Amino acid sequence: MEIHKHQCKVRQLLKYRKEWGKDKFRAYLVKYNFDKQTIADFVEQWELGNKGENGKWILKDTLLQQQGLGI
Repeated sequence: MEIHKHQCKVRQLLKYRKEWGKDKFRAYLVKYNFDKQTIADFVEQWELGNKGENGKWILKDTLLQQQGLGI
């Protein structure tokens, strides 16, 4: 359950970043103090292309395997 809650929190941040743009999103992060793991997972998911779609969580190792296979 804790993993699910964490992923939901990260997905919500991803949605905000996509909808609000960088400046408004950064102001939001300053206003609320998020733990380092949440921010690290946000950055990783954003870089992997996750923009907060419902239920989406990209596993970095799986993505690298798919790219290597040309999938």
